[in-house]
Amino acid sequence: MGVVYKGVDRVLGRTVAVKTIREEVLASQRSHETYRARFQREACIFGSLSHPNIVTLYDVGETDEGLPFLVMEYVPGASLASLRRSDPWPTLDQSMWILAQLASAIDYAHGRDVIHRDIKLSNILIGDGGEAKIADFGVAKLLGSEFTRSQTCFGTPGYMPPEQVLGKTVTRRADIFSLGVVAFELLSSESPFPGDSVDSILHKLVHADPVFPSGLERLGLVAAKWREVFARALAKDPENRYPTASALVSSLVELFPGSWLGNLVADAVPEAHSSIGDRGLRETLTLRPSMGAPPVGDE
Repeated sequence: MGVVYKGVDRVLGRTVAVKTIREEVLASQRSHETYRARFQREACIFGSLSHPNIVTLYDVGETDEGLPFLVMEYVPGASLASLRRSDPWPTLDQSMWILAQLASAIDYAHGRDVIHRDIKLSNILIGDGGEAKIADFGVAKLLGSEFTRSQTCFGTPGYMPPEQVLGKTVTRRADIFSLGVVAFELLSSESPFPGDSVDSILHKLVHADPVFPSGLERLGLVAAKWREVFARALAKDPENRYPTASALVSSLVELFPGSWLGNLVADAVPEAHSSIGDRGLRETLTLRPSMGAPPVGDE
């Protein structure tokens, strides 16, 4: 839909990212004014979010040619999609820390009635210090909003929950499904719904169970536990998924108790044999500034 430029704010002297909408996209809209109103509305939703793991929106406007644009925080580093094509892939500890940050951001947005609807590797930026930031809340919607796009499917094949593929009502748990796909890919380097075409992938999202990776024992876990966690995260029925992103990541911490994040949670929540839960994860995230996290790309 758009093009992103690296720019400079000449007043404040800071580097920014400027996202514009392609002319052909604007021209395809039946009403430019309706589209501009939608763009403005989505920018207001985006701008209402303030979280260290969500890309910050600085400004919104139009070019001299009438093309809408967003001025956003520039994040030096790479997206997870770019890292997937490079070497080395994030380690287990790095992946768990990335997922914890994403959970914090998603739960924050959901607490303000905002759903992303397009969580995927390319929308997750990793800064030079290993911090994760979710980009592109520009297609988010306020829950219960009457402002809709009929007969239009938001999202990216491979990450979309079944209800989104089928054009049904999308709730917070759509983001939980997408985060589950991201977690699956981060921790196994494989896709839960592989396919050679968009149609094949969409069919599997709606009708097929996830394809679980082989060699899970090499990661130091029990295959049955992996299946249990991801069967819930990627459940076809939204009501059967984890209620929050933190609940999903908490289960992943229990899946990898020897990870850096698992040890940190254990220190924060000393009760033995008890579920970590959202509270433990929140306490872990609170401790983060003094703990230091493993930087991405460094063993």
